[in-house]
Amino acid sequence: MRRMILVPILITVALLAIIGGVGYYIYNNYQYYTTDDAQVTGNIVSVSAPANGQLTTLSVKQGDKVTAGQTIGTITPAATVSASGTRTQGNAINLTSPIDGTIVQTSAVQGQAVAPGLTLVQLTNLNALTVTAYVDESQINNVKIGQDVDVHVDAYSDTTYTGHVQQIVQATAGQFSLLPTQDNASGNFTKVSQRVPVIITIDGSGGKDLVPGLSTEATIHLH
Repeated sequence: MRRMILVPILITVALLAIIGGVGYYIYNNYQYYTTDDAQVTGNIVSVSAPANGQLTTLSVKQGDKVTAGQTIGTITPAATVSASGTRTQGNAINLTSPIDGTIVQTSAVQGQAVAPGLTLVQLTNLNALTVTAYVDESQINNVKIGQDVDVHVDAYSDTTYTGHVQQIVQATAGQFSLLPTQDNASGNFTKVSQRVPVIITIDGSGGKDLVPGLSTEATIHLH
């Protein structure tokens, strides 16, 4: 008798659990969109050699902080020889930082020969980092500028960052790929869901060293 009563109770509990799970899944998908296809991003600016010559000085190294307009090195241009055989040495050229930022890469050493366009150093502003999250095209209609976002950085699993949607890029990620995603000339077409880059502003670093390239998970509050 007790067993006959227990079986319907267990079935009822199981059904309620299933209904609750389905309800939570629907509610969660309505309220939030989560993607782990996201990373910390920042504009990395290159300083290149403007002329042929020698890198006479290079006064910065990786990790140094610089300000816009600060001289970070000098180039002595290669001497030119006129038709009459006169050798002329040009004036030294100062290399200056185009932005306030931190040196993240030095690609040259003091004393080496340089050519126009050769990258000497790269820097970025670590105070202006964002998160780029790739949102499935089927969900992009629900994403709006200004929506709140929770960001989890893999390197700092104990910290949750807050932010908001700053920009929805007006092109899919595939449009920026160097390799084509499909061959329309072959006659074989496979529909692939596209992803749209969404730029997210982070409300402070929380005292952590955030750098471009770190993997993140972004949860956008849709409603």
